[in-house]
Amino acid sequence: MAKIPLLKEVVKLIFSKPATIQYPREETPVEPDARGRQYADLNKCVGCSLCMIECPSKAIKMEKIPEGYEVPKRNARKIYPVVDYLKCIFCYRCVTVCPTKAYVMTSEYRLASDAPVNSRELSLSTLKKASQEPSQGDEEG
Repeated sequence: MAKIPLLKEVVKLIFSKPATIQYPREETPVEPDARGRQYADLNKCVGCSLCMIECPSKAIKMEKIPEGYEVPKRNARKIYPVVDYLKCIFCYRCVTVCPTKAYVMTSEYRLASDAPVNSRELSLSTLKKASQEPSQGDEEG
């Protein structure tokens, strides 16, 4: 007798919609405060390295700001944090210890890529490109 209610349940489930989201065909709803990708706004970052020191998974390395970018005067060491998202545990310790509140928090969780998965491009996008001034040898006269 117990088989009849089970058979009814099986037939009902065969003709119902799937319970799971068909990702990536359908977007997955994400809470606005979900911990996703974080990166440093280099206009606020002073290059103190506190985030790197405090990172429990050692996912943050300090790198020199490359040539071609206007470095803010407040960053005298001309370095910035690069987060390796494959090592990051998304504890946001870097966000809480940053004395200048330079970290930008996002709810972006899609990190699969063939390219290196780090914050380098996002952080550098917060800086202006240095303007190319013509040198004295380039002027015609």
